[in-house]
Amino acid sequence: MYMIHLKKSLLFFLFIGFFTACNKAPEISESMEETFYIRSGGSDMPVFVRGNGASKKYIVVLHGGPGDTSISYMDDISSQVLMQDYGMVFWDQRKQGNSHGHLKSEDIDLNIIVEDLHLLIRTMRHRYGQDIDLFLMGHSWGGAVGTAYLQTEGYQDQISGFIQISGGYDIPKLNVELVEMIRFYGAIEIAENRNVDVWQEMIDYANDLDLENISLEQVLELNAYAGSVRRLNLLEDFYKIPSSSGVEEGNDNINSSISETMNALSIFIQEDLLNVLINVSLSDRLEIIKIPCLLVWGKYDFKVPPNLGQFAYNNIGSLEKKLAIYEHAGHNSMVWDPDRFVEDVKEFIGN
Repeated sequence: MYMIHLKKSLLFFLFIGFFTACNKAPEISESMEETFYIRSGGSDMPVFVRGNGASKKYIVVLHGGPGDTSISYMDDISSQVLMQDYGMVFWDQRKQGNSHGHLKSEDIDLNIIVEDLHLLIRTMRHRYGQDIDLFLMGHSWGGAVGTAYLQTEGYQDQISGFIQISGGYDIPKLNVELVEMIRFYGAIEIAENRNVDVWQEMIDYANDLDLENISLEQVLELNAYAGSVRRLNLLEDFYKIPSSSGVEEGNDNINSSISETMNALSIFIQEDLLNVLINVSLSDRLEIIKIPCLLVWGKYDFKVPPNLGQFAYNNIGSLEKKLAIYEHAGHNSMVWDPDRFVEDVKEFIGN
């Protein structure tokens, strides 16, 4: 056992040595712009460190998807403001975003991605000091990655806090809650004679599903219906943003051209990733998580319904936890109401 750990340690420092040899020693400052790569299992994954590294507090962004890129979060208003006080770490997971590598289907697994994240955590401490505070910020699929990481023995000791934004930590439960959400709001909208045909179609589809035996194709179709609530403005009256810096009606967060290109390429590998996602269920071990947690959900999030936020809050084992339900938000709370999101994160992390 000792030799196994010794070999792992030697491999880790070989990886670090390879990539730091190609980079100057990190210049830790209040306005960092550093990029480096970590290599794990044949995958080279970029890490973009931006913002106030001098604070010694770093937020590691776990992007959604699977198949998205961390770059799409970099230009968010909330990220730009948070960079003034903290270092922000944007990491593209294996076979996603701007990562590289010729991987097989068996190389795409949640447990493997967790180990990639652990390598990143160790790399951060190696580069910026053992005394830094690291916070995980997982959005959607990233919430599943963060939850799985914290449920791995010994790993949550490396993390000072977990910010979960509409985390898809339990897909079977998500499907059940989404069906109930479609029925609930569909009945209200039909009674008010608003978008009757569309809502009736969604309700009929949801009612025909066997949630105990749901296929990947059906999960994707259900997810597409969830997305149509925002895309077709089926609940537009509920998206009245009180924040002056929030998203204007009809606008969405815009990816950079690089992000759009890499997301388009991810279509070729999406099936492997989605087959990983469809059976993810981490609810049974939420009590293992003991570190401070901030749970942020949009009240009208049809992608990952807010009842998952309530369930996580009720079952996470931490004594220091907060659930924030944003009244005027969907799936991307940090985009819909960035002022409140920044305030909640700053209160959670502190100075």
